[in-house]
Amino acid sequence: MSVAPDRIRLFCFACSGASAMAFAPWRAALPAWLDVQPVELPGHGRRGDEPLQVDMPSLAASLASELAPLIDGPYLMLGHSVGGVVALEVAHALGALGIELPSGLIAVASTAPSQRDGKPDAQPMNDAELIAELRRLDGTPQAVLDDPELLAMVLPVLRADFLLGDRYQPPCRRPLPCALHVFGGRDDSVAVSALAAWEAECSGPFQLDMCAGGHFFLHRQRDDFLRRLVALAQAQRPSLPSLRALG
Repeated sequence: MSVAPDRIRLFCFACSGASAMAFAPWRAALPAWLDVQPVELPGHGRRGDEPLQVDMPSLAASLASELAPLIDGPYLMLGHSVGGVVALEVAHALGALGIELPSGLIAVASTAPSQRDGKPDAQPMNDAELIAELRRLDGTPQAVLDDPELLAMVLPVLRADFLLGDRYQPPCRRPLPCALHVFGGRDDSVAVSALAAWEAECSGPFQLDMCAGGHFFLHRQRDDFLRRLVALAQAQRPSLPSLRALG
């Protein structure tokens, strides 16, 4: 599946516990030239029958091998929360394969790698700790939190994803030679300093924008965020057609 010359592909990586299909509704809201490609991790969504992954280098290498055949033109990579780190590591893994790097990396509500206290021997959270974290992040419907059967499906995925982030230790290496754009929520618990520290990860132009909302502003304030995203993408490809109204 090749990208038309006037299009740019957008690979999207979801937050802990989420399916990449959280990004699927964006396709109907975004201009046709921005080709949204949600990236599903093993053990999530339609890949639910595959083993969950808790080792970041192995996951990044596997995803890079899967995405490599899809990269035949300009593209961006976007990651929400821990998905921002996954996107960064996949980009490095693609570079190691000799694949063209993204023209830009977009980290959303994501603590920078250097600000993460990764511990290789970190232990998985128990159910009570996971549920408390879900309540703190305020991104899970109360109906899910009140339903033992739904929780039984959600918690194992969330446990693995949190462990993936908790055990992550960024290696010493050169920054990626691409642009980096970071978005944060004004009401999120991710500190501005933890967002600004992303600047060390790429050597291209860096920009930090704060948006209204908490950790899930990209979905809850979707129209505002997508307008920003379209403007960012068009700046990477100024020859693209004029934007159409979103909403």
